[in-house]
Amino acid sequence: MESVRDPANASIPADNQERKIISICWNAGALAASFFDIDQLELYAIQQAIEPRPQYVLLRELVRRYQPLYYVISGPTCFLEDCREVLGVSIPISTRPSSSDVAARNTSAASTQSANVKVVDFSAHTQTAAKTRLLALKLPGMPPESDELQCRAYLESVLPFEQELLVHSVGNLVLLLDTVGNALSSAQLVTKINLITPSTQLIIDGLTYEALQIFDTSRHPSGFKCGTDTRGLSVFSLFNKCSSKNGEEWLSRLMTQPIRDREEIEHRHNTVQWLLENVRYANQFDQCLKHLSNVGLLYRKILQGTARNTEWKLLKKNLYYLYTLCKVCKLTLEDRRTVGTLVHELGLYSRNPANALKHVLYTIDKCLDLEKGDEENKVIFRAGLNPAIDQLREQYDGLRQMVMESSRLDLEHLQLDMANVCVTYLPSFGFVISTQIDDQLQRSGILDNSSFELVFQADNTAYFHISLCKDLNDEFGQMVATMLEHELALKTRLTTFVGLKFPEVMGMFKQAGKLDALLSFATVAKMNRYVRPIVCDEKVLQIRGGRHVVVEHHNMYRPNETCIGETNSCTVSVIAVDASMGKTTYLKELAIICYLAHIGSFVPAAYAKIPLLDSIYTRLDHPESIFSGRSSFMSELYQMSNILRNATPKSLVLIDEFGKGTNYLEGKSLLVASIEHLLKRGPNAPITFVTTKFTGIEQFLPPQHRYLQVKVRRLEAREHSRSTDTLDVTSGDPTNADEQLQTAFQLAFRAVAFTMMKYHQSYSEAPATAVVRTLMASTPITRVPERCLEISHPSSRQPCRGTASMTSAAEPSGSAVEKRNI
Repeated sequence: MESVRDPANASIPADNQERKIISICWNAGALAASFFDIDQLELYAIQQAIEPRPQYVLLRELVRRYQPLYYVISGPTCFLEDCREVLGVSIPISTRPSSSDVAARNTSAASTQSANVKVVDFSAHTQTAAKTRLLALKLPGMPPESDELQCRAYLESVLPFEQELLVHSVGNLVLLLDTVGNALSSAQLVTKINLITPSTQLIIDGLTYEALQIFDTSRHPSGFKCGTDTRGLSVFSLFNKCSSKNGEEWLSRLMTQPIRDREEIEHRHNTVQWLLENVRYANQFDQCLKHLSNVGLLYRKILQGTARNTEWKLLKKNLYYLYTLCKVCKLTLEDRRTVGTLVHELGLYSRNPANALKHVLYTIDKCLDLEKGDEENKVIFRAGLNPAIDQLREQYDGLRQMVMESSRLDLEHLQLDMANVCVTYLPSFGFVISTQIDDQLQRSGILDNSSFELVFQADNTAYFHISLCKDLNDEFGQMVATMLEHELALKTRLTTFVGLKFPEVMGMFKQAGKLDALLSFATVAKMNRYVRPIVCDEKVLQIRGGRHVVVEHHNMYRPNETCIGETNSCTVSVIAVDASMGKTTYLKELAIICYLAHIGSFVPAAYAKIPLLDSIYTRLDHPESIFSGRSSFMSELYQMSNILRNATPKSLVLIDEFGKGTNYLEGKSLLVASIEHLLKRGPNAPITFVTTKFTGIEQFLPPQHRYLQVKVRRLEAREHSRSTDTLDVTSGDPTNADEQLQTAFQLAFRAVAFTMMKYHQSYSEAPATAVVRTLMASTPITRVPERCLEISHPSSRQPCRGTASMTSAAEPSGSAVEKRNI
């Protein structure tokens, strides 16, 4: 079985999972959150929103979307208790102090709380401290030498300071970054603050992601081997045609964060449409995008002062290809169809002569000699930037030449390649001779030579002192140290300039990654004949020729038709079929088509008109685990409870065979009651699709209800053997009722016979009459209609010989046994 895990945590490919630290603050039914992207060095603030307990719909969605590595939590005791279940982390709950022992309580709690959780006391004192720290934050976009009032005015233009919970959440996150900055201050770590509105996010729970196979969630069936994942086919793997790692990360971001912002959805659809119509430009974009990588990691090394020549060279390469991409987009501006697309935005940015991308690229090329830096394995500035540095460098190069000539006699008797030997100055050791560590160095005997003193080894390079090096340190060490100080000052100026321009440059890298993901959408749409969906505000769901994204790659698939709204006002559709013919696949097809439309992709259909949804809820699959403490039926109840409480008029609800985890009568009653509950909402009922094998359900639902549509299909016996393709479940073709009852009884007879055969195999003997009676009473027959047993004991004729003994043995009390079996 699967090991238990939080249903909110949908599986995301580990390679594409971004690292985040999230700060959560809840009080009196309101929630505010913020998170820090470790790779992008950006802080995101999520506006305050209503969040009633114990549902915590928004909080569960945030955890599923961002998969944080670390939590900062603040709120009353009841919220901290709920976080244990919602977040799946260990949180200590202690009694609140009376007045002045807040700091002492936090210190004692920190030693007992979970390693990835920090609990901040929710009090006026901590809120004031968080707000003060936030107002002291310096961002690259702020004016230099800005005072406190200017900083506050800038931050208030970014964050709504009237939302006290949001300010408290962001302040707590900045305070945490002060302690885990890894040699960087929070001002250097946070390059930009972005504001997110929850009302633009489409809510999909983690179980729905797993049921729809959005990401690969195939795991080992044993709970003790849950860490061994197996890769299978998923929607993400089918859509992952990205050219760069940056594009893959953005594809994962788009697919984990579906939206309901109609303007942004249209923007993405326009971009995909233009890419499909301009394949030549799309190929040129691909040639540029494949050279881009994650510049956030490079920028962090540059700020820390640990960037080597290879990091600067890689940064320049990324900037060059990104600038080339923008120049190619600039060529498309003459086409009016680019208006409203991402290509148009990149082209307009390239047209701006003051864009930061061009300035940073020019500055790095003007300041750094990257080719010479490769030769000497260090960052080297070009000549002409500082006359004092140029003069000192000429003297330094002369000293290096003198050291090489003087030491050449000492190295002649050694079997060393002089091309691999160089002289350099290290601040901690002075002048040293370095050479590469290899077999030739071992054979040369230099390690045993007393005139060569090994200083240290690093990165497959050995550094030695000789007598001349020591003399040069005494005579010229001060001169070289002065040169290094001047170079360090120049390097600081370069780093500061790049840091000021980095937020704008990083924004363009985001646009490039998003373009790569949308180009992947266009590639998949071209390969599989997808169409652009029409996203509307009306409650209309019309799909012609709809297909399942994953299934059609394995088996023959018959397209399905769906029509809700306009001519059909029935928002609740019930499909009752007494056999396996693709009901679950049909529901997943609907959910995936609506999901793809809300991430900006084209959809697998001949025509699709999709309503602008705010959430998608499903009861399709329920992961079973011995560690969860829930039976399969209890898991079904939790899913249905979540649907009935949180579904809105703009939700899509898909329910597949609810109630099959319990006995027939109770399951049927729960299903009918759930449908009636949704129907009572009238026009405010969500768009709902229900599938069941109970073909008699129409007898228990309100007849001719305005918002209800019931489709019943009963199959003949020969149709049960069809398994070569997926049938069309949206059409109705009822067959002869007597033949259907005969088929149902045959299925019931086979179920009982199979149970007796297993008993015979287990005990190597035929069961006694009492045992058969017990087996018949305890064998559930939940997949046949209620009238199926009427054939087993008709009053007008004798039963068949093959069923007489079973009937007499298993039915001592007449209809009582029948009701128990049903």
